[in-house]
Amino acid sequence: MSALEVTFVTADRTVWTGQAAQVVVPAVDGSMGILPQMQPTLAILGTGSVRIISQDGHVEELSVEGGFVSVDSDVVTIGVDDAKPVESGDSRI
Repeated sequence: MSALEVTFVTADRTVWTGQAAQVVVPAVDGSMGILPQMQPTLAILGTGSVRIISQDGHVEELSVEGGFVSVDSDVVTIGVDDAKPVESGDSRI
């Protein structure tokens, strides 16, 4: 099974890095799901949650307010000003 190589950064720190099965981001024109073998894409992020779903189903969810996402050859780069953990009872999909 293919995996995404994800790097999620703010201006001053690395928020998350590693392999994922899927990433969901809040693009300005709606939620965008990213899967392996996706066409190259560059999108501006709005306000919402970035969800990184690992190969074993664990979900890392962080709140963002703007930024960008770049996808190319199964490499996903997310850059934002700040990211905060989302407090929820169940982070499973």
